[in-house]
Amino acid sequence: MAKRVGFTRTIKPHWLNKTVELVSEGLSEEEIRDQLDEYLSFELKDKTNIGKARNILMNTWEYEGDTSDSIKKLALELIKKHPEYSLALHWCMMLMAYPIFMDICKLIGKMAEFQDELTLKQIKQKLFDEWGESSTLFYSIDKLVATLKNLEVMLPTKPGVYHINKHRVDRPEIVSFMIYVMMLVDNSGYYSYVELKSSVYLFPFDYKVEKEYLLEDDRFVMNNFGGELSIALKDRS
Repeated sequence: MAKRVGFTRTIKPHWLNKTVELVSEGLSEEEIRDQLDEYLSFELKDKTNIGKARNILMNTWEYEGDTSDSIKKLALELIKKHPEYSLALHWCMMLMAYPIFMDICKLIGKMAEFQDELTLKQIKQKLFDEWGESSTLFYSIDKLVATLKNLEVMLPTKPGVYHINKHRVDRPEIVSFMIYVMMLVDNSGYYSYVELKSSVYLFPFDYKVEKEYLLEDDRFVMNNFGGELSIALKDRS
């Protein structure tokens, strides 16, 4: 069965911020939908595009989907407490909401380990290899890359060529949440301390993983295998 793409509209950071604002107010799903439609209509005139954008925003922050209520609740608390790190928290929620977003992040993160510049052509071909060629995916990749540009994590050096723009995250509780979400979506069991320090899913972020903070966080369990520190999630539910 083909995987669902779903991400068919370019998203802007202030749209994500508005969605968080509405969700934090405790509005009903219908109220959030109506207010987002009105908010988006100032920039989007086509009703279909408004609906596509609104669905992505609500899938990220409101609809239940594959993201548990406890994770969304914690993300909302963190973004209220540390709004300067809203990008990292939006990023985590999109990783959980959209497998295509997760895969393009993983792909770009791996590519960025070996090359300073990335081309749209390379990104498209590698995603086609993973997902299979389809007109929907072809259209979606352009929207995803445009979203990454809007989020200022990929900046163009010339048409069709990009470089990664890093964002610093210094708060241990934000970093721990990022690591927690990454481990949930990747679902690969144990991770070495080195792997956590530079996850491909978190490619646009400079962050430091503090061992002491993870030891005190009951979401994680740490072991020593062959002299190497390994970290896993204590509870994946």
